[in-house]
Amino acid sequence: MPSTSPRKKRERENRKVCSPADNNLKKKKKKAKKQQAVKHSENGAPDGPIFPLYDDMEESKSFHEGFAAVARLLRNRRNIAVLTGAGISTTCGIPDFRSRGGLYASLNLEELGISTPEELFDWDLFQDNPKPFFKFARNLYFPLGDMERARPSDSHKLLSLLENKKKLLRVYSQNIDGLEQEAGVSPKKVVYAHGSLRWATCLRCKRKVPAQEIEADIIAGTVAYCNEVVTEKKSNNKGSDSSSSGSKSPLLQSPRETRRSNVRKCLRNSNGDILCGGVLKPGVTFFGQSLNDSVGRYLEADRERVDALIVIGTSLSVAPISKVIGYLPHNIPRILINRTIVHPASKDSDEEDPHRDGYVFDAYLLGNCDDVTRELAKHIFASSDEEPPELEAGRLLANVRQDTNRSDEGTSETKEDSEDGSVDENDDDDENLYKESDWASVAVPRDRVFLFPGAQPPGDNSSGPKFQELAHCDGCGERIKGTIQKCAQCFDYDLCESCYPTLSKTHCEGKHTFFSDE
Repeated sequence: MPSTSPRKKRERENRKVCSPADNNLKKKKKKAKKQQAVKHSENGAPDGPIFPLYDDMEESKSFHEGFAAVARLLRNRRNIAVLTGAGISTTCGIPDFRSRGGLYASLNLEELGISTPEELFDWDLFQDNPKPFFKFARNLYFPLGDMERARPSDSHKLLSLLENKKKLLRVYSQNIDGLEQEAGVSPKKVVYAHGSLRWATCLRCKRKVPAQEIEADIIAGTVAYCNEVVTEKKSNNKGSDSSSSGSKSPLLQSPRETRRSNVRKCLRNSNGDILCGGVLKPGVTFFGQSLNDSVGRYLEADRERVDALIVIGTSLSVAPISKVIGYLPHNIPRILINRTIVHPASKDSDEEDPHRDGYVFDAYLLGNCDDVTRELAKHIFASSDEEPPELEAGRLLANVRQDTNRSDEGTSETKEDSEDGSVDENDDDDENLYKESDWASVAVPRDRVFLFPGAQPPGDNSSGPKFQELAHCDGCGERIKGTIQKCAQCFDYDLCESCYPTLSKTHCEGKHTFFSDE
């Protein structure tokens, strides 16, 4: 009997997405897979999560026991993917963009000649007039002032340590500071989803240069121009810049020449050679630009190899990076290191995750990122024959609730009644740092939430940041307004309704399926 072709299998899966009846069947199949994949407890029962943190036979659950289990989940992994956001760099003195004390709040809009903070990184406005950006760029390259560059944090150093121990598959960074490489992570191991300040690209000849080449202009606050010599033969006609054939160099006929701000005319060096003169744009992705396609290429390749995921310091509210969690396999450990609980702000929900019931991450390590990563590194790389290191501070959310409830019931439990019989140094701070009422809205399993100093309970917007995807068509390159036709197999391949009828048939030889996203 002939086997079903891969194409027919993918088409069948796509129909299941679209059919409510088939969706129910899909859920049942995933539930069955979950039962097969689950680790058996001592009594042989298949019930429970795929990555348990505690012995089910024990009623009490401790912070130390749970955290040691989290470290064990990562200790034997060899292909860990790490997704980082602004929270990994805040201790380096680099502000985020939108917080009360962030980058946008510090802008002098009138001095820069812009009307809103977002205009500083607007792609169309930059092409028309790059001066406001270059006037402010010094603050990006030297955030500490006085020509002082930021230095990597302990969280960045954890990434380098993971690579040195041959555990790191890839770092997907949403930051532009390039501190991952500064900390020692190999360039081939880092994917900058939103670009980086470590390089610049000429908008005219497309030459890529290191940041050092534009540093003088960054310090002076002036627009950086490309000094690449244009390779064209000089004319014998006196005063003419054209070639001997009378035609202009292809470089000088670049479409960017229509953007007058992007080129300095008649730019020559001391030898009289004609220079490119295009604007050297720092390598960051501006609002209105498409995401670098290398992000999708690496994710599609890493999807087959990744065996664990760590998410550090991000709100998971910016597409398409917010879709990474759902795109990678579900049967790998997921660890969140953040100040507060976040969920993927994506329309691709995790409701059908066969391995988790009511939660996305297998452990929520909440607090200042550096405090958490230091403790995690100690436990991951501790020798197997030695006792786990003592944690400096922390509390399990489940125990905070239990302690508070016992207090409300009027019990006379004292500090000496703690799990190990000793006084917990955090008890004096519980009333201020770990109030049960602040965490009442948390819906994820409380024994998977670990509170370190700096942990922040959910605010009024406990459901997480609002999600709105800004997609660009991979066919025409224009921003998609209205329905997005998304490839079901590729990480980030979108088409507008105009390009879809034609390009959907040629994309990957017509073997991939698409679905509509409003």
